[in-house]
Amino acid sequence: MNIKNKILMVLIFGLLSINSIFADEKKDVLDEELPAVNPFLSGAGASGSGSIGSAGGSGKSISLNNLKLSGIIFGESKRYAIFSFPDGTTVKYEEDSIIQTNLMLLDIFIDHVYIKLEEQEYSIDMKNNIVKAEG
Repeated sequence: MNIKNKILMVLIFGLLSINSIFADEKKDVLDEELPAVNPFLSGAGASGSGSIGSAGGSGKSISLNNLKLSGIIFGESKRYAIFSFPDGTTVKYEEDSIIQTNLMLLDIFIDHVYIKLEEQEYSIDMKNNIVKAEG
């Protein structure tokens, strides 16, 4: 009887020590590059979906070089693209919306958007690669 109790105690302590060994393991998480501005925060920059070219008399011109695709939101019936500017402001646009007189957001996909600048179409992906669309 005494030997069975000792064997049982050794097994119990052995199992308990294995749990503490596994609990101490930590995995390093790679630091991921985050956007400079959180595009999903509400605020004055993210609330307007109109043109910001002449808002407030700033006279800020929009070009493909200062637009950065920060995020894409898919809803049940609507899709939104969130763009950020070098000064940190963010703007949300729907599909088929006119950003400026010569700039229009055509289509929004899960990883890129199509924009029409004057008569030429461009594709912008989440890494801000701008590619001239063929066709």
